Amino acid sequence: MTSKKLPYIAQVLCLFIVILTSQSHALESSVQLHKVDQDKSFGYSLSIGDEFFNQKAFNWQVSYNRLENVAISDLDETSEVWDKAGFDFTLQTIDLSLAYRYYPKSYDKFISSLMLEFQLGASINLSENKLIPDPSLNLDDVYFAEQGDINPVMSISLQKSFTKNSAMHIGFKHYPSYSDFGSISTVFIGFNYRFGRQVGY
Repeated sequence: MTSKKLPYIAQVLCLFIVILTSQSHALESSVQLHKVDQDKSFGYSLSIGDEFFNQKAFNWQVSYNRLENVAISDLDETSEVWDKAGFDFTLQTIDLSLAYRYYPKSYDKFISSLMLEFQLGASINLSENKLIPDPSLNLDDVYFAEQGDINPVMSISLQKSFTKNSAMHIGFKHYPSYSDFGSISTVFIGFNYRFGRQVGY
């Protein structure tokens, strides 16, 4: 998919957000720091989300994600020379996710302040990741991920609330097949903050 389709993707994302926030009472913002399952790779995420029609257990989320120094897991299948060269890339995505949240019921204040979240969604690639061979070789550019590529993404996290508006969380995020990069996983820690009227809390 070429960059000409990015404005269309942006319009779809804006429409998605407008539709969902039309029933919103409070938006939840989040920032996360990620450690990728590769030695030099790390990243961060910025997101907003909210409940579905005031249902506390069901949520949606839109996030911007950036991962640095990501290597291609199966590059050795493309070229042994390229594999030894250790090429690293920057990945940027917009993730659209749906989530189910489980709130344990307990008289214990610590347990009642916890929440377990399961997310499943689609990740839209914003960056173009390619290798450009030596011009003397007369070879075409090799693309590993193109702008507009859509890949599945899932995550699980444990959240600890401190107030009705703020919380911290830790979790695990997984891209089962990120274009030609193969499987990518991260562990993360983050902070949540809710803005607006709280309903049902």
